[in-house]
Amino acid sequence: MSWNTLWELIQSSYESLGVLLITAITCALIGNFLVLRKLSMVSDAISHSVLLGIVLAFFIVRDVSSPWLIAGAALFGVLTVFSVEMLSETGLVKSDDAVGIVFPLFFSLAVILITKYARNVHLDTDMVLMGEVIMAPLYRMSVFGISLPRAFVQMCVIFLFNMVFMVTFFKELKLSTFDENFAATIGFSSVILYYALMSLSSLTAVVAFDAVGAILVVSFLIAPGACAYLVTKDLKQMLWVSVLYAVANSVIGYILALYFQVSMSGMAATAAGVTFFFTFLFHREGLITLLILQQRRKKEFYLDLMMMHIGNHMHHFDEQRELGLTSIQKHLNWKQEILEKRGRELMKRGIIYVDREKKLYRLTQKGVKKYEMIKSEYGM
Repeated sequence: MSWNTLWELIQSSYESLGVLLITAITCALIGNFLVLRKLSMVSDAISHSVLLGIVLAFFIVRDVSSPWLIAGAALFGVLTVFSVEMLSETGLVKSDDAVGIVFPLFFSLAVILITKYARNVHLDTDMVLMGEVIMAPLYRMSVFGISLPRAFVQMCVIFLFNMVFMVTFFKELKLSTFDENFAATIGFSSVILYYALMSLSSLTAVVAFDAVGAILVVSFLIAPGACAYLVTKDLKQMLWVSVLYAVANSVIGYILALYFQVSMSGMAATAAGVTFFFTFLFHREGLITLLILQQRRKKEFYLDLMMMHIGNHMHHFDEQRELGLTSIQKHLNWKQEILEKRGRELMKRGIIYVDREKKLYRLTQKGVKKYEMIKSEYGM
């Protein structure tokens, strides 16, 4: 595909990008609190079990486009959370096990009801599990005389609900998230706030189904928040960073999906996984970062070792033997090329210099100060 063709596709499908962006941002903001509360798997449970709410609501209203389907789905999302909590509070089942029991039960019941009683209705598992952003602009609605994709309008409404909730109860959310015991001590009950948060998470997930599908919405909810948590531990900064990740994942997924002509939501979720992987490797405590720091410390250790050796023998009777350009290598037990490399680095930093007359390594004034500082630190 040429760049001109790709640009034409971008121009013709910019509304899909808008739907993808608002969905990713809305999910990322509420998803931060799921990550911090260690409820990531609960989002997976919600994303599957709400299908039963959609099916039951459809059997009542008999209209696929009815808003009651969203209400039914959100209700079952909260019911899922309540069921998991009640089951785990018995002490007989762990929280993760409770999740693994409840949502497969609800989801399998929904699949059975669909295949048995709704075969001829456009209400199948693919519709909920595999949403597609590229199709979103086909379903439109008018807002103040402006024709907009229905999914975009719905996600904007959910975004506003979530923002009002988070701004209004930010202190309470922060307190109950990081120190639930203290919240209980000062008389603040976090139960209502918890279920309000779960209700909004459920509602967000349900509305996002239309664009990204039930499975991929888990990535939109969790991945940006998980990345942000690796980058910063400040809640306000975490919210902003998660939004940046959500935008980056959406734009990257959007462009790559058009280029390779694959699922747009699937590629955005893939981008979310890749960005998390790189963040995991390169954040301040990441694996690659730690390896780089380890190599730097090792390098600094050997440079300090050479500097200390020079400082210990400088102006001593054995300095000719210990610090000679051709003899120091034997005492440090390094290869000649490694010695010369480290010597050049120390000279570059102004720590040592070569006494050409005596053919010795010596410390500069700066090197002497550093030598004395290290000695005092270790009580030498």
